Amino acid sequence: MTTHRPDTMVGDVSGLDAANVVTTLARVLAETPGVLPTLHEIATRSVDLVPCDWAAVAVAERFTRRRARLADSTDDALMERVAVAAAEAGDSPGLAAFEAGETVRCDDLAHECRFTAYATQLVARTPIRAVLSVPLRFHDATLGVLTLYSATPHSFDESSVARATLVAEHAAIAVEAARSDDRAVQLQAALEHSRTIGAAIGILVERHRILPDEAFQMLREASQHTNRKLAQVATDLLETGALPEV
Repeated sequence: MTTHRPDTMVGDVSGLDAANVVTTLARVLAETPGVLPTLHEIATRSVDLVPCDWAAVAVAERFTRRRARLADSTDDALMERVAVAAAEAGDSPGLAAFEAGETVRCDDLAHECRFTAYATQLVARTPIRAVLSVPLRFHDATLGVLTLYSATPHSFDESSVARATLVAEHAAIAVEAARSDDRAVQLQAALEHSRTIGAAIGILVERHRILPDEAFQMLREASQHTNRKLAQVATDLLETGALPEV
């Protein structure tokens, strides 16, 4: 097992048309909308860019035994087995890379000394024999981790680490941009829902000569009894002039 600091791992990206590849990667990630589609592109393109046999990427504030909600991989069935092994072992290269903010390389799982329980299970349950985990770092914070897998021991050399680091750097920027876009969309939706609910409350206040709190309670009761979201009930009131019967 070898550990590298990403801030010092510049390395030689030999074998790549660096300018073209990096430009293409940056453009594709910038043009991909949403966090999950961005993660899909990161995992898929890592297989060819590093290269490796399988790739997985996950984004979270912290990692637990459950798979991160924001995650993608090139082989979901295989990654389920990897996740089970990591959960049972209680440690893994990916978790170590995330927590330390450093790249972790396991050259040969059959002779791994640090993540012994994890390595033993992967050798027994999967074709994976080498692992490379790179943290996604943005503004001194770790957003997630990109983990690459190979069926061949010692397949990740210094050039592989350099390529993976390049991918991770662009991935971190793209993930943060996608998360910001998602938050902006959610905020806009929340504002629109708030305006809709406020307008519906105004209609009920005027129509029934009641207080705003009472009008809101009418909306909430209609929402609960019809099993529909409050904003949907409010929208119906604005469009039809009537609440669903409670």
